[in-house]
Amino acid sequence: MKTEKAIIYDDNCPLCHWYTGAFVKADLLSQQGRISFSELAKTDLAAQLDLHRSRHEIPLVDLQGGKTMYGLDSLIYLLNPRFPFIKRMMAISPVNYAVRKLYKLISYNRGVMAPSPPRARLYDCTPEFNWKYRLLFIGIAGGLGLSMLNLSLPHSIFLSFILPVLGGLLLLGTHFKAQHYITYLGHLAVLAFLTGSICLLGWFIPSLFPLSGLLAVVFFGWQYARRFQILKLHHEN
Repeated sequence: MKTEKAIIYDDNCPLCHWYTGAFVKADLLSQQGRISFSELAKTDLAAQLDLHRSRHEIPLVDLQGGKTMYGLDSLIYLLNPRFPFIKRMMAISPVNYAVRKLYKLISYNRGVMAPSPPRARLYDCTPEFNWKYRLLFIGIAGGLGLSMLNLSLPHSIFLSFILPVLGGLLLLGTHFKAQHYITYLGHLAVLAFLTGSICLLGWFIPSLFPLSGLLAVVFFGWQYARRFQILKLHHEN
């Protein structure tokens, strides 16, 4: 299996780079069975791909010229030898439906979850903007993040500091056009979730609270500046 198929991944996506690398480390793929879109031009595999579909569902090509698998089907195929129960679970219609929707939610928002600067490539595998999945992601990530911050911080700090700062940040991004502003909100939702998770650690372990709060502030400032700059670059391209 490892030598007959190859997964084609977006090497400009840190999330894709990480989990396909994990497949290699777990011996679910050979090193030769992991090919980036940047390397695709050096092969004749592009003819086997639906390039538009490949932007949203990671392809697994058959190196012998057989049928190409996409998205969740690719992952199930790779995981099945080690975890055969996954295929059995996916045969259950409600589970199959829910997991495929989750895959789409992650796929359409991977650029917000783990952003990277734009770069010119022969094959553009950046997912198309999808309003439905972007707004759903903002609602889930942002809602969970604010809930964790509200739970882990004193109520007075949440009301007098967190909410005013959030309001200011919402206004700060209004110079972006509609689509990029929604993406900006997606980044804020991710930061709310991540900083909320850090603060929640201090709630579970009270002795860590001062340190966790400081870490959350530093992390938020660093990531906000980084993500804002990346979004500006995408906005200008």
